[in-house]
Amino acid sequence: MEKANAVSEVYNAVLARPLEIEEMDEFYCDTDQVRGVLSARKQLKLKIEQNAVSGKNGHFLFVGYRGCGKSTELNHLQKDLQNDYAILNYSIMEELDPQNIEYIELFIVTMERLFNLAVEQHLQIDQDFLKKIVNWTSTREIQDIKDRHFSVEAETGIEAKAELPYLLKFFFKLKGAAKASKSFKDTIKQTIEPRLSDLIQHCNELISVVRQQMFESKGKKDLVIFIEDLDKIPLHVAERLFYNYATQLIQLKATVVYTFPVTLYYNIRFGTIGGYFQTIELPMVKTANKDGSEYTAGINALKAIVNTRINHALFSNDIVLQQFVEKSGGVIRDIFTMLDDAATSAMLNGSAMIRDEDFTYAYNQLKKEYNNTIADYKEGEVEHTAKDFYETMAELVRSGNKKPDNSAIMMLLRQTLCVLSYNGEGWCDVHPIMKDILAERGYALN
Repeated sequence: MEKANAVSEVYNAVLARPLEIEEMDEFYCDTDQVRGVLSARKQLKLKIEQNAVSGKNGHFLFVGYRGCGKSTELNHLQKDLQNDYAILNYSIMEELDPQNIEYIELFIVTMERLFNLAVEQHLQIDQDFLKKIVNWTSTREIQDIKDRHFSVEAETGIEAKAELPYLLKFFFKLKGAAKASKSFKDTIKQTIEPRLSDLIQHCNELISVVRQQMFESKGKKDLVIFIEDLDKIPLHVAERLFYNYATQLIQLKATVVYTFPVTLYYNIRFGTIGGYFQTIELPMVKTANKDGSEYTAGINALKAIVNTRINHALFSNDIVLQQFVEKSGGVIRDIFTMLDDAATSAMLNGSAMIRDEDFTYAYNQLKKEYNNTIADYKEGEVEHTAKDFYETMAELVRSGNKKPDNSAIMMLLRQTLCVLSYNGEGWCDVHPIMKDILAERGYALN
């Protein structure tokens, strides 16, 4: 990524993606102070280091709203750790079908990525151990999966198959078939679940081998696994995955960081799994205080994020940038979305700068998106009208303590970013754009 010095370059500067490790030094801005809590990244780093010293495993849920910068913070954490730790990172959105994830697939992907790490790092994996896994892939159940779903390939016996490339290829194909076919996903669940303990044992043995090899040959203190984008999968899929299979997820004998949907964190059922994991939340950057007054430090921090990516001279005046930040409510994704639309408006109107009218265009585009999120909702026996959502938000705006009940409606409003949570006190407020929509609809907000 390069800093935008022309409106035509803004699109690439604000793409909706996290900063890569190699981009941190130039584009990262520290927002710990304005989030109102101890640094989430530094907390997680400290706990990982403590686990490495004590030889313990840890399972972490990294929680935060969509668009608040979680992936960038995790990438920065990996930058902090990469010299001393072996890092295994994969995205559920890239590796699997996010609409239909079975918990078994997480073990399959983890195995595939561990074998890939072993090949890339030229690790010396014991052949007897590899043969044991090959024997598992040759059991009647797994052979049936290969016969029914894999292309026919010549196999030259156990000795040839007991090589890393064979096992890497096997788990890669297993992962790919699950991603491409729902019926195959069902087959995996029916076939492998009865032998899940074998798969988990093999996965943990491989973790142990890789961890030891990375320590002996590369000087790495420990292995850390990041499983990202689980906060972006459909809510009912995430709910089933974490609430039904938490005990299986924590059987990975490694330090594992899962991204976790904020809606499930502020949920009455969270208590049933909270004891299995250590939870660290990344709050939104505040743009306003609880009483509605401007939070200057937060606004300046968000401006700094924009100014690292876009030449400040591209804004026709200082107020223009201020408006993007204030109307975002601290949702960095929303700032970038509006900036992209504003740059498009400027270009189509022949302007070399982003002007007030370009902000207005971008603001209205985002307002339409938020307006469209509110509609009558029905799931099973549960039904809520659009009026229910509006009235719940209006009540929160008028609230003095800004600490709403975690009702079903509030869970849905958090999920859609219509309601946002700020700082260590855990107070909430309605997104500024939704406040404008409420005012336009005649709701009393004072």
